[in-house]
Amino acid sequence: MKKHIIVLFTVILLLTHVSFAAEKNASPSLNATMTEIGVTMVDVYPLYVSRRALTDAEINKIKKSLAQMIRLFKEAEASIKSKPDGYQVSYDFISQYLVVVAAVVEARSMDFARSYLLAIGEICASCHTQDTTLRTLFAGTTRDHFENDFTYAELNYVTRDYDTAITYYEKFLDSPMRKTELDIILPLQRIVTIHTQIRNRPGDGVKLLKKYLSMKDHTPDTEVELQGWITGLAALEASGASGIKQISFESLEKYANRILGNITPLTSARQATAEEEVERVWLRGQLYHYLNQRAKADEIPKLLYWVSVIDRSISYSYYFSLADIYLKQCVLEYPKHIYAKRCLAEYKTYMHYNYTRRGLKIPSGIQEELAQMENALK
Repeated sequence: MKKHIIVLFTVILLLTHVSFAAEKNASPSLNATMTEIGVTMVDVYPLYVSRRALTDAEINKIKKSLAQMIRLFKEAEASIKSKPDGYQVSYDFISQYLVVVAAVVEARSMDFARSYLLAIGEICASCHTQDTTLRTLFAGTTRDHFENDFTYAELNYVTRDYDTAITYYEKFLDSPMRKTELDIILPLQRIVTIHTQIRNRPGDGVKLLKKYLSMKDHTPDTEVELQGWITGLAALEASGASGIKQISFESLEKYANRILGNITPLTSARQATAEEEVERVWLRGQLYHYLNQRAKADEIPKLLYWVSVIDRSISYSYYFSLADIYLKQCVLEYPKHIYAKRCLAEYKTYMHYNYTRRGLKIPSGIQEELAQMENALK
């Protein structure tokens, strides 16, 4: 089963990085293929988030769906590879990255590998929240296939049915079950993302989040976070950000300089406050929209750098971060750009910090990647 899980994870990660591009300006044949992939993936999604052991029948179901997705994804490959550079992180680069991920999963037990399966939702969300498109390609699945309201909300969040996602995040938060800090924080973070990055309606976020100020399971930390988000959303609404429809690169650069401050290597190691998170999530949305719609080649390295700093500093992905991929893309695809050296410096410094602070040696695979990136700049 381990082998199938690895390949399944690989296929879905690749799929989720490009599926948002299929719905917009895509050919009917590509839309049809992506619809089939979506239906196939969603049908087995409850198995990925399940916390129990899988039965033989469920394993067989995964095998069948895996074979189907591989076939369909091969059919879509040519169209995916033709997408413009500004609309997605390089397909080839992601494939290389996944070789590393697959090797890590292959070397661990199935219990450890399950954490990589849980990352699928984070990966889907990281990509699908890059635009404002709503789910149109498939209908999804029903609540009775999931263990609780939160996991069903997650499915709808990562597949862009945001109204349903919010409804079930609220159901989960309103339920009488005892909740951990993460049980409180993660649904609220999703709601913040929907109302800032995707919908750009921070005022709606204020109204919804205020309902949860009196939750009985709050800890001092979750209360501070929630109040910070509310304050940040209110300030964002007052700034007039919700009235912005299109934004120029020059304006984005001004926002990035103001919101991200004096950016130097390792800036992203400092975690943003709750108030800062709101503004950074909003900026991330604006950066994604510009990157995916009208970015020029000489602007892309700066956009990738800013997004990578935001992604790491807000810690909205508990299992996975796209920041490393953005920085690698910046260096390897744009080695002559002035920001390539800055992207490499950020990547090197953070890798050193990430491993040495835990008393670990930088893995040989990471060292090889660093050497490759350094050679690209020579």
